[in-house]
Amino acid sequence: MYLVTIGEIFLKGKNRNYFQRKLVSNIQSALNVKRNKIKDLRNRIIVFVENADNLKYVFGINSYFKVLECDFNEMNENALSFIRNQKSFRISAQRINKNYKSSKEIEKEVGAFIHDAENIKVDLKNPEINIRIEIIGNKAYLYTKINEGLGGLPVGVSGDVFIDVNDEVKSALTAFLMMKRGCRVSLSKDLSLIHKFEHGLKINIREKNKEDVVVKDYAFENLKEDNSENFTLKPLVGYSEDNIKELYNKIKDL
Repeated sequence: MYLVTIGEIFLKGKNRNYFQRKLVSNIQSALNVKRNKIKDLRNRIIVFVENADNLKYVFGINSYFKVLECDFNEMNENALSFIRNQKSFRISAQRINKNYKSSKEIEKEVGAFIHDAENIKVDLKNPEINIRIEIIGNKAYLYTKINEGLGGLPVGVSGDVFIDVNDEVKSALTAFLMMKRGCRVSLSKDLSLIHKFEHGLKINIREKNKEDVVVKDYAFENLKEDNSENFTLKPLVGYSEDNIKELYNKIKDL
């Protein structure tokens, strides 16, 4: 079981439900699961799977982590089960729904139980293990490892753009950045790197149309005058060549 946190969707006000439904749909596509394997809790999304590696390719996710779900009366023992041979620990608790004890009370109670059971030191600044607890509804969710997500918006909530592929590295990064803003992309030439982020859309390889919003892969160093009749975007203008290489390598290694 995995817990998914959302980021920028929080800012979408009345449109938030639309954005979150699209994110749930994209998660379903990435993990190839039925809809009943995903539980939308508005502030959190629970995914009932054993392996959720593909979540790292889904835009709109702030973070995700494998969790142990339990009732409140099982919380102490389940938190203790995370302790192996560590010499220090801390408890970090938060409540999504404020229908239970305060976060400080939870941390104090669970911390005292583990300290008494294992005679292990509490270290709030640099613990060997940080046991995190989230209270959602009438359940507690425990975890220790946080996986960073891509952030941004779910693919498919914004408009369509056409990537005029010139330089393969720069064009791949350009497509990535537009998808991170929720855009559906079409390409003038295939870019194999981008297909791993293809959750929520089908990337088309085609020729440019007169109606297209065209995205160019020009960075500041190779910025060119554009006489195209199409509305044109150049998202890499603010990136140096070093920035481009660094970010390209980062997404290539995902």
